[in-house]
Amino acid sequence: MKKKKPKTKSLVIKKLENVSKDVFRKHYDLITDLVGGSHGIYALYDENELYYVGKSSDLRKRVKHHLRDRHLASWTHFSLYLVRNAEHIHEIESLLIRISNPKGNRLVPKSNKGSTLLRQLKQQVKQKQKEELDVFFGASTRIKAKKKSASKHPNSLVGLVPIKATLYKTYKGKEYTAILTSKGIIKLKNKIYLSPTAAAKSIVDRSAVNGWNFWYIKDSNGEWVKLSEYQR
Repeated sequence: MKKKKPKTKSLVIKKLENVSKDVFRKHYDLITDLVGGSHGIYALYDENELYYVGKSSDLRKRVKHHLRDRHLASWTHFSLYLVRNAEHIHEIESLLIRISNPKGNRLVPKSNKGSTLLRQLKQQVKQKQKEELDVFFGASTRIKAKKKSASKHPNSLVGLVPIKATLYKTYKGKEYTAILTSKGIIKLKNKIYLSPTAAAKSIVDRSAVNGWNFWYIKDSNGEWVKLSEYQR
C-alpha cells in the first residue's frame, strides 16, 4: 500500500472577507467571538479598491482602531486573514504592500527575509555587455565600472539627501521612522540627532550599535538599503 502523503498545513487558517464597516461597528461583539485575539493580516477597501494592508497580533482591535484614526473616511469594507504562525505576518504584509502598493500605506515595510536579485541582475547585465563588446570590438574593450568609495559609509550626513528622506527600521517587532534632512539632521520622536548612531541608541539603548547599519533608506531604485550602502 502506498503511504499517504501528510497534508500540508495551510498558512491561512480562517478568513472573513468583504465585510461592511457598518457591520463591524454594529456587531463588534459577534466578530470578537469569531476572531478572538488572533494574529494575522487585514485589508481595508474603498468599495472594490484596495486601500490599506496591515498586520496585527490582535486583528479585531486593530480594525476597530481604524474606525477613529486618519483612515476613518477612506474605507468601506474590510477582510481579515488569520495566519497560523505569527512570525510570518510581517513578511506577508510586506509582500502584499510591495505588490499592490495601496494608497493608504505610506511606508513599505522592510522585509528581512530573502535577498534582492536586482544587484545580481545588474552584475549579470554588465558581464553580458562586456562579453558582447569583446565579440564585436575585440577583447581589449572594457566597460569602466564606477569606483566605489573605500569608506563603508559617507563621512557626513550633510548633503547626503537633496531635501529630506525617510529612515526606517523594524526593531523587536516595532516599526520606527525618522526624517533625515539635507543639513544632516535626523528628527525622531520630536527629538533631533546629528548622527545615525545617536538616533539608533535612543531605540536600542545600548552602546554597541552602528547607526549606519541600523537605519534603512530608499535608494534611487526605490529599494530599502542600509544607510551605509546608500548612494545618490
